[in-house]
Amino acid sequence: MVWKIKGTGSPVIDVYETFNGDLYFIVEQNGSEILCYARLYSMPDCQEWGWNDLNYLKSVYGKYKFWKVDPKNWENIDTYEKGLLVEVES
Repeated sequence: MVWKIKGTGSPVIDVYETFNGDLYFIVEQNGSEILCYARLYSMPDCQEWGWNDLNYLKSVYGKYKFWKVDPKNWENIDTYEKGLLVEVES
């Protein structure tokens, strides 16, 4: 299965979620540096693409408030925004 964010060409390689519902869709990773699409639950209109540091995000949110979403659950992400993550043929 290959998943992409609607309107983009890059496959999603990992998804992280926070306790408050923020989502980080990673499309590129080099060590702890990630290129991701960030969709903050409290500010859905302020979603953006950018580079971030995975270790920094883990430290900001806290050990138990930031986790990797299992790929088998990615289809449930649709509940946040209809059609945000789409499955494409591999």
